[in-house]
Amino acid sequence: MAFVLPFLPEIGAALAEGGAMLWAAATSSTGVAVIGGAATAGTIITANEIAKSRAKEKLKDIPIAQTCTTGTCPCARMVIISRAASPQAARHIDEAQASGYPKTLTLDRPGTIARRRAATSVLAPGGPGIERDEYPPATFLEGGAGASVRYMDWLDNRSAGGQLQAQMNRPAPATEGCRVTITTGP
Repeated sequence: MAFVLPFLPEIGAALAEGGAMLWAAATSSTGVAVIGGAATAGTIITANEIAKSRAKEKLKDIPIAQTCTTGTCPCARMVIISRAASPQAARHIDEAQASGYPKTLTLDRPGTIARRRAATSVLAPGGPGIERDEYPPATFLEGGAGASVRYMDWLDNRSAGGQLQAQMNRPAPATEGCRVTITTGP
């Protein structure tokens, strides 16, 4: 069985997803990627699954010394987005995480602009007072193509971004590669 998806140059020669080995043949001349192989009938490969697979591969490139899984080292952060201050953003985070997007993310500021473009390109710019919000945020390695994107009030979106930035800078600015867990609270 084969699936035709929009061409993604990042798709590798082989992907392992859910135990099924898949192959990808892509051609920029047609603008499509054909994914097939040993997948069972009815298997659906979504852009989100490809993005999650790509994010896992990216994590392998970060030196172990820059990551933290203990929760006690300076590169581990917990960010809480207030439901009262940013109800739309908090709902987006909760629903994205419930659908399988990760709670713990890897800080990677240098790629923010490219990831934001890749994520938000799936929706046209909003009208007056409306912005596109993406989860995972583009500031993190797991963001970008395949992220969950929604329209929301610009004040709500900017409030959530401000909360994220403030918590990432206390007590000292988080460094690249730090592991950040995003959750919602009161």
